This record gives sequence, structure tokens and C-alpha cells, in this order.
Amino acid sequence: MSDKSSSSGSDLFTGWLYKWTNYLKGYQRRWFSLSDGRLSYYRTQAEVAHTCRGTINLAGAYIDTEDSCNFVISSGTQTFHLKAGSEVERQKWVTALELAKAKAIRMTEEFSDDSSEELPPTETEKTDIQHSMRSFSNKLEDLNTCNDLIVKHGAALQRALSDLESVHDSTELPTKIKAITERATLFRITSNAMINVSLQILYIV
Repeated sequence: MSDKSSSSGSDLFTGWLYKWTNYLKGYQRRWFSLSDGRLSYYRTQAEVAHTCRGTINLAGAYIDTEDSCNFVISSGTQTFHLKAGSEVERQKWVTALELAKAKAIRMTEEFSDDSSEELPPTETEKTDIQHSMRSFSNKLEDLNTCNDLIVKHGAALQRALSDLESVHDSTELPTKIKAITERATLFRITSNAMINVSLQILYIV
């Protein structure tokens, strides 16, 4: 299960995932926390305050889905092989990770831009306008990310519906209907994320 909350103005996404450890122990249940462009994990929730077992900076990470429940996050120096409890749960994480990655990349670029600029105090209003425009631009990029995910899941849902039309054996119906339900749920999750970003854009405007 995953949980999305807000802390100090930054998005926080937490929950249990199974992480590959080694061939002897296989996948082990770990508590993951996604915050400020970083994915960290702990053995238990109680460890969050004092013992982080590993962290990946998403700004330079590669996110890949292997099957319905498994996905991989790699930063070059380390790799997390992860497994969710269901395809829907996996997609919630992947969507959150993709949005967090896009935000982390922008924050890195903005820091680089800000470090080379020193505006005089008399240009405070100009700075506020630039900040608002930058926030607006960032949200538009989030919207594009959501749009790409919606197109992807919409195509998957369409394929599942087409598969249902070609079924001739009634024993295959439960499996096909389950696939359609899962694809529809993923489409709904991503659509809701897009709606939330759109509302944030309206707030900025």
C-alpha cells in the first residue's frame, strides 16, 4: 500500500514495496519514502527517523517497468529492483516517480540558473513574476508527463478491449475482464493526476 501526503510544501509519497536483496533472501519487504526528488528505503517505518538503508537521486535515474508488478530504478551507481503488490500499486509508484524525476531535473536546472544570477533588491517584483512564470512552466511540464502516461495507458486499455472482442472461448472471459479492469484503473489514476496538476495550474494563474 502507498500513501501520498504533503510535508512542508513538498510532495511525500510513502509505502511498502518488495526490494530484491540477494539470491539467498530474494525479495524483502521494505518501507519506501519518495520526497524532494529522492527515493529512500528503510527496513521498517520506525527507522525513518534515524537509519536510511539507501537513497537514489531521481534527477539522474532511469525508471523501467519489467512486468505487471516489477520495476527497476537505476542511477548508474546503484540499482533498486522493486516489486509492488499489484499492477495498480506499481503504477501509482511509477507515476509518482516519473513526476518526481521531472521535478528533480527542473530543480537542478533552476539551482544552476539561480547560482549565476544576482538580482538587485530593487527588482523584487520582477523576481516574483519570474518565479510565478517558472512555476507555471514547471506545471506545464508535469501536465505533459501526465499526458504521455495517459496516452500509454489509454492504448493499453484499447488493446485489452480489442482482445475481449476476439474471445471465442467463454472460459477466457474472466481473465480478459480482469485485464480490462486493471487497465481502466491505471487510466483513472493517471487521469486523476492530470486533473490535480491542471487545478494547480489554475491556482497559479
